[in-house]
Amino acid sequence: MSVVVDIFVWLFIETFLGFIVYSTGCLILKVVTFGQYKIEFKDFTSFKSSKSKKVDLVFLLGMTFYVTLILLVAYLIN
Repeated sequence: MSVVVDIFVWLFIETFLGFIVYSTGCLILKVVTFGQYKIEFKDFTSFKSSKSKKVDLVFLLGMTFYVTLILLVAYLIN
């Protein structure tokens, strides 16, 4: 029973973190393009249903932002 609960918890965490990273990528694109980039999703459910290459690239941009932020903090601490 605990394996099933663990799977659902990790799926929820992965979906939530994916949404946060995708939102960050959209925000970065909106700032960099001075508002010319139009955000395609309106809510969490439409994010889950869209799985295109464009979503993956925006997701990669958001993930790169967080990895860069973590590396910058680690560099500044040392």
